[in-house]
Amino acid sequence: MTKPRLKYSFLNEDPNCELKLIPAGVETIVCVAGSGFRVLPLLSHPSLKKIYIVDHSKAQLDNTRKILALFDEPDYECFIQQINPTSAQSQIYSGQHEHSYFLRARLLRLFFLGQLNPKIDLTQSLRWPLFTKIYARFLRTIRKESSPFQNYANYLTTSFKKLMSTPYDQNFFWQQFLYGHAKTLNAFTNLIPEATWVSAKNAINRIDIQYVENDIVDFLEAKTQEIDFISFSNIINYLSDARKSALEKALEKSLRVKGQILLRSYLDPINLKSDCLIEDRSKMDVLETEMTGSYLMKVYEKI
Repeated sequence: MTKPRLKYSFLNEDPNCELKLIPAGVETIVCVAGSGFRVLPLLSHPSLKKIYIVDHSKAQLDNTRKILALFDEPDYECFIQQINPTSAQSQIYSGQHEHSYFLRARLLRLFFLGQLNPKIDLTQSLRWPLFTKIYARFLRTIRKESSPFQNYANYLTTSFKKLMSTPYDQNFFWQQFLYGHAKTLNAFTNLIPEATWVSAKNAINRIDIQYVENDIVDFLEAKTQEIDFISFSNIINYLSDARKSALEKALEKSLRVKGQILLRSYLDPINLKSDCLIEDRSKMDVLETEMTGSYLMKVYEKI
């Protein structure tokens, strides 16, 4: 099998949760490109005037351009037909990350043959610890991380239990966990609803979209009190202590007063050390609605 060129080809985050977190009046957003699908819903924010799409990977930036070109489709139904999200051969499952989910689903079938039912809590099975151990080893290898195996096992168990608490037919990530891809159209349309797509389509021509091939920390270091909101993905997991310190300084410099950053982490606690950045806990209820089951999430605000 040819190794996918893209690392990410679809969402690993819940865009509906993120949209609810973005304050009213935000005009300038910085977002990691990722697959491009995480950018698409942000364009529906009513006050948005400029978005910087930043990624060190040219392939991911090029794919984002390709995804945003789907707004040329005449309507939402045509957009859905182009994506064909319930097919395992859909373009949204072509990335390395998405291929790892197919591997996870195959491993689940191997360990729990006949038990793949969204109502069955597989974490209570005697086979679950061995499954998490094997998949944790795989995750550590592909992500080249040094976190203890126990952290990954806890992460997988917590994610599974969170997903079980959500409606299966409406949760893309729950279906992806079990089968590697969406099984119902509702799962995809709940993730990117028609209203979001139409709002973004109507707004795209008035928004200044800047594609930036750069490390996001380096990019932010070059900005001064310009940014209202930053969507940071789970990159914080991969930053050294020195780079985390550089990020804190870059945020102090680049964010406007009351500007915010959404941070995600798979495994590690999120704690920024800055007198200028405080955790905004006013939307904790929104964070609880997050559908992936995969992340620790915090919002920090510049004061």
